[in-house]
Amino acid sequence: MRGDLSFKVKFEVIPPEEYKKVKGTEDHILCPDKETVIDVNHTDKGGTGITTNSSMIDFILHMDEKLDRILAVVSKDRVEGELLNQGAGLNISGAGMKMIVDKPVEPGQIIHTNFVLSRIPLVLIDVLGEVAWVTPVDEDGKTVYHLGIRFLNLTSNDKERIIACVFQRQRENIRKMRNERYDDKGS
Repeated sequence: MRGDLSFKVKFEVIPPEEYKKVKGTEDHILCPDKETVIDVNHTDKGGTGITTNSSMIDFILHMDEKLDRILAVVSKDRVEGELLNQGAGLNISGAGMKMIVDKPVEPGQIIHTNFVLSRIPLVLIDVLGEVAWVTPVDEDGKTVYHLGIRFLNLTSNDKERIIACVFQRQRENIRKMRNERYDDKGS
């Protein structure tokens, strides 16, 4: 199941040695296996429920970005001030995604990606992927690159969240088309 979704992606190319270390150990710093969802409809046993508003979600997302910047500054392996690359996800499935970037990346390279797939419920995905293919595309006189990414360490929970987001977006599109048809007939 693949869905056309648009989302911002932060990424960095991982050297092969670093990927081998991450892959060969139980160190989950780059690929945590934990729940990263805040469900605004969840009600606890006491019946009080959890309320989350868009301001709280914005705060969490900005905090995540600030932590990335702090890590970039204190990291010994990075040049001071170097930040993660930015791209845009064009579509996604449980096996991989297509994204667009403005700098070329080579097929076979490993990238560490981080993106928000849904704001409510908040779904953050942090995954390593292999660049399967690269296609240069001319957009308004500027060359950009479409990348096919094959996920390497996607957890089953994250895969289920991706599929749920794709289904949710498809249901929203179907409702929107029905409403547009209804409005056209009613006019």
